[in-house]
Amino acid sequence: MKHPNWIILVLLCSSCMFSCMEAQQPAYREVVVLKGSPYERGYEHGRILSSKIRSLYTTLLSTSMIPFLNREQGDVESFLEEYQKPLYDDGRFSYEMLLESGQALADELELTHPEMLSEMHGVADGSGMPYDQILIMNTFVDTMLAFRSVTFFIKQLQAPHLIELEFVGGVTEDGVDNNGDGETDDDLDWSVRDYRQGRFQDGYGPKPHAAMVEVPTDARIVIRLWDPPGLASFSGDPDAEPKPGEYQGMDPDTIRLQLDDRVYTSVDCDCIQTRIWGEEDMGLEVVFTPPGGLPPASVVALIVQAGNISEVNNPPPLHARFMRDERVVFTTVGYGKAPHQVPNLGMPDGRSQPPALGFGVRDSASADGLPRLAHHFALLDSNTAHKHSVLFAHEPDDGKAFAVLGWAGIIWGFSGMNEDGLSYMITPSDTMDNPLVDRVRKSIMYAKLLSSGVPVGLKGRRILETMADVGEAEASLAGEPTTFGWNMLLGDAAGGLRVWEMDSNILEEADQGFVPYGPEAGDPANLDEWGMRHASVGEDDLRIGAHFQKNRPDIDTQILIFDAQPQRYWSSFYYRSLRTFLILGEKIDRLYGQIDLAGTIDILRSPELVDSRDSMNAVVFEPTLLMLHVAMGQMPATDGEFISFHLPTLLAGGVTE
Repeated sequence: MKHPNWIILVLLCSSCMFSCMEAQQPAYREVVVLKGSPYERGYEHGRILSSKIRSLYTTLLSTSMIPFLNREQGDVESFLEEYQKPLYDDGRFSYEMLLESGQALADELELTHPEMLSEMHGVADGSGMPYDQILIMNTFVDTMLAFRSVTFFIKQLQAPHLIELEFVGGVTEDGVDNNGDGETDDDLDWSVRDYRQGRFQDGYGPKPHAAMVEVPTDARIVIRLWDPPGLASFSGDPDAEPKPGEYQGMDPDTIRLQLDDRVYTSVDCDCIQTRIWGEEDMGLEVVFTPPGGLPPASVVALIVQAGNISEVNNPPPLHARFMRDERVVFTTVGYGKAPHQVPNLGMPDGRSQPPALGFGVRDSASADGLPRLAHHFALLDSNTAHKHSVLFAHEPDDGKAFAVLGWAGIIWGFSGMNEDGLSYMITPSDTMDNPLVDRVRKSIMYAKLLSSGVPVGLKGRRILETMADVGEAEASLAGEPTTFGWNMLLGDAAGGLRVWEMDSNILEEADQGFVPYGPEAGDPANLDEWGMRHASVGEDDLRIGAHFQKNRPDIDTQILIFDAQPQRYWSSFYYRSLRTFLILGEKIDRLYGQIDLAGTIDILRSPELVDSRDSMNAVVFEPTLLMLHVAMGQMPATDGEFISFHLPTLLAGGVTE
């Protein structure tokens, strides 16, 4: 498939395979075919897309992400002295931080993947943009997500926490292990307890399944919240006075409970009673008596929200600090299932959006036995990224031909397929097990927030350029360092399906950092502690959301004075990803054995699975046929047509009809 070095710009004028009408090219999508050395491909990428690269940098980074991240400087500099220096003043904090982190990643890439840097230099030269800006564009996602995890975790440290939950009144010994802790009718059977490090502990812990089962319909729910003292404690001075925005006390008037689809507040419902509780009056006890009792033999979802009376003005207007919405699922008497058999699906909350997702089917799950992989990526569109969407098809001088779905100026994408049919798709997965946290752990007050490892998009690029199938990719990349928490779903032309759950493994623990699994029930590595598949309906499907399914231990250690907990304890993505993941599984199950190309696209377009605010692109891969079906350039991406491409035809200068 080798030709002289040249480039073809192919506009999307092909027909959608589901319509006899000619597809009209939206203003915001195009295809670029690149051939030659890394630098040559980068140069032509930059030359042809120069205006779009400048536009993406200006609209997504300069006017959106950089100002947004600048808001976090106050929290960061309060415990990292490095960011109190003049270099980071006058709105330069986030730009300098992203550049320094990008340069740290580039130093590592110089030793491991210098061809990637050569391609970035080509993009810079071809577009006429400074190399530093191209470097930031290609590394900011890895740094930003790790940074966001750190700052969101810090914010949650200063907000109320749900630390105890108990069902009381009308509760008697019933011969059931109600909370799934292995004990029946013990003193704590009606308390929701934490489960970490392979053991139950006192105190509340978020669950991917029911927290309690067989609850009497007349039970009351006691919720105990605790509000920490704030970041004054980071100074190490126990007598330090709270600064503006730090702990000032719980606010009973902010209690908001959603029981299934009904909302109750402490202001307008006497079914909620509160009292000050806990050490130094830093807690609040909330007693909720569901009006009319609980429905019998049912799955019930409770969402808890509360704030304190801190006065935070960044960003304006003045507001309190609120905990994330905490979702607890339980069953009532007569439902008859154990906690692990009841998924924490919950109800629509009317506020949050589904995160990125992906799934693969083959053999018995597929209508014709062919493997198919589908991906809808959503994260930070900011009404911008989708307008700069590009399908890049590469034919390198050295390596396999491939295509990635990405954006102008960025040499990688969150999904792609190569000439052998090997395909991948990536979703983020919040974790404190990342290089930024590691630097804080090792350097404490003098740490700089620098990333390390191989940026996830470049990891995907290496897979496509050098690997032929899923097994080869896993054998090669299992030990490669990772920049953050990521889920990667891979499939190949022979029907191989595999998920990798990855984090940075900063504690260097055995069997951590790279956690793979597949759908086959015959392999114990693919099953959880109850013998259930991690992420499959049957033997021939696999799916990912934006949370860990197998890597649930994640990280649990002491950093400075606080506990770095697994993602399920603090991530803002966790509950909505869990709900999306479960709904996706239901849809795959309903169509098992009937999932053809049209059915795959229909699943992607399901309203419950579509982020209508930050959708960025969507794709279906058919590895055996070397077909890509791409939706991009509109919001949400899945509202548009899926335009079909045959990879060899595309590389040869044609388009698919």
